[in-house]
Amino acid sequence: MIHLTKGLVPFWDDYLIDTDISSATLSVNKPQKRDVVMVCDKPWEGNATDFFTVINDDGLYRMYYEAWDLYDKPMTIKVCYAESRDGIHWDKPNLGLVEFEGSRDNNIIIEKIPDNFTVMKDENPSCPPEMKYKALLSIREIDYLSGNKQNMLALWVSADGLRFEPHSIISKGLAYDTQNSLHWNRHTGRYYCYLRAYLPAPEDKDSLFEETDVRVNMVTESEDLVSWSEPKLIAEKDELYPVYTNCVTAYPHDDRYYVGFPSRYVQRKEWTGNYDRLGGKEKRRERMKVSPRLGIAVTDCIFMSSRDNVNWYRFDEAILTPGIEDGENWIYGDCYPALGGLFETPSPFKNSPPELSLIVGNHHWMDSPVELVRYVFRRDGFASVKATYKKQTLLTKPFTFDGDILKLNFATSARGGIKLRILDESNNPIEGYSTYEIFGDSVDRIIDFDSPLSALRGRTVKLEFIMSDAELFSMTLE
Repeated sequence: MIHLTKGLVPFWDDYLIDTDISSATLSVNKPQKRDVVMVCDKPWEGNATDFFTVINDDGLYRMYYEAWDLYDKPMTIKVCYAESRDGIHWDKPNLGLVEFEGSRDNNIIIEKIPDNFTVMKDENPSCPPEMKYKALLSIREIDYLSGNKQNMLALWVSADGLRFEPHSIISKGLAYDTQNSLHWNRHTGRYYCYLRAYLPAPEDKDSLFEETDVRVNMVTESEDLVSWSEPKLIAEKDELYPVYTNCVTAYPHDDRYYVGFPSRYVQRKEWTGNYDRLGGKEKRRERMKVSPRLGIAVTDCIFMSSRDNVNWYRFDEAILTPGIEDGENWIYGDCYPALGGLFETPSPFKNSPPELSLIVGNHHWMDSPVELVRYVFRRDGFASVKATYKKQTLLTKPFTFDGDILKLNFATSARGGIKLRILDESNNPIEGYSTYEIFGDSVDRIIDFDSPLSALRGRTVKLEFIMSDAELFSMTLE
């Protein structure tokens, strides 16, 4: 039996759904493409600007990102900085910290790093001021006993979020050439670090994909940033396929939940006629001179969510795809959302509730400036339970009820609707707790019953939604 505390209850997984009885379908929802919020067109930003990270620093959005060029030999990866008050309009301040081609009028904060740089602001009350901002980056050092190079995940710290210095090593021996992330969870009082490893690919001689080792996301946890647990595979599924990043962040509307937008890596075995028709053929061929996968591999984005930072529910259907072919997309590097780049923004439409914006990089490595594109979801709208025009049912598992008010985030057609009944453990309707037909489109509709919901406190109940041409995103108990 499940105990639901007051607050948000999203339908992003089957935690509350009785899947044996329910006929309505849980699936992801693709966002709407809204606008371009920043263009990486400075001379020092190159054509491979990526791994954007956003932190909300008391109302100031601070962005960190890597700037480099695919064809630089030797490769030089810089760390740059931008900021915004609304998440939509971004400035690249002249910081005067690093010289580039004889001038310090730029937004570079670190001249050169080995690979990847992601930042978090530590809200742990016991965090020393000089370590308030923390960054992860991967390094390779020589093991002097064996002479072999060893991969390491390093922790750097800063007092102001601009000037960082090395602090310690979090992990050794895995694959960290990705956008690793570090989080402090105030509810558990622990740190969680998401990083990458490789697992052997399942044997499948008929597979279309080039997969010998599969990239997977792992999580390790700590109370003190010194002692870390053994990394654990997250979001285990029947099918093992490469997942390149994790893009994990606390949900802005309720930080008891964490969401992730991992980029999925797909490499086919060879060039086919589809690549000739996909657009950007010449640029793809040029990229293949560096590595064949730079012309053949493509990436998209999937969605996952967690209630404890360790166990994750993952959808296999893409939540974000490269979109309409434009000659510079459908490449390796598409659909990399900014880590932490999920925040509430006003709707442009009159009397409409705020939206959730997700910032995503576009046109990576295609010899044109990388664009940051803003996509929008409705509140709690990453996934939902959907019903066709023919009536379908969503039945919850039994849970202990707590609250005086029930609100729904839902949408129906004009002819569709939802009827809600509260049942006992034996699936019998409880008198006084059946609704009239509910229709419309609202993120916080109060649901009326003949009897007060407070009378059900502490009682084990189920909710039965009978739905037609409708979808249910979340509910809230108050």
